Amino acid sequence: MFIVDLFVALIVGWIIVSIVSRAFGTKGPWGSLLWFFLVVSLFAWAGGVWLVPFGPIFWGIGWLPIVFIGFLVSLLLTAASPRTPRWRRTSQKEATSEAESRAVVDAIFWIVVICLLIFVLGHYAWYPRVG
Repeated sequence: MFIVDLFVALIVGWIIVSIVSRAFGTKGPWGSLLWFFLVVSLFAWAGGVWLVPFGPIFWGIGWLPIVFIGFLVSLLLTAASPRTPRWRRTSQKEATSEAESRAVVDAIFWIVVICLLIFVLGHYAWYPRVG
């Protein structure tokens, strides 16, 4: 089930990120669709393996928790994405402040990714599916 869960989470993550990025014109808080896709897919995967499956069952997994968590996380990350006008000038002090906040966001990103991987892999280690 590991491969099927991963495959479904990646497909759902790709679909949700493409819809949300086109609808709201954002690439996530990190300014890259790749990282936005990675975080949404990992959250969808973690939600899919830890939440009780409900809704229709395809390929042996419940799809609704994966879709629900992926959509919720993508909307939250879109709301947290910075919005800056293109014509705004930045001073030297603002540029330094912006670089520091960027470093904090990058650190939080890696902490979240590592925690999500621990959650997902922990589920497969502690609750293996027999079947």
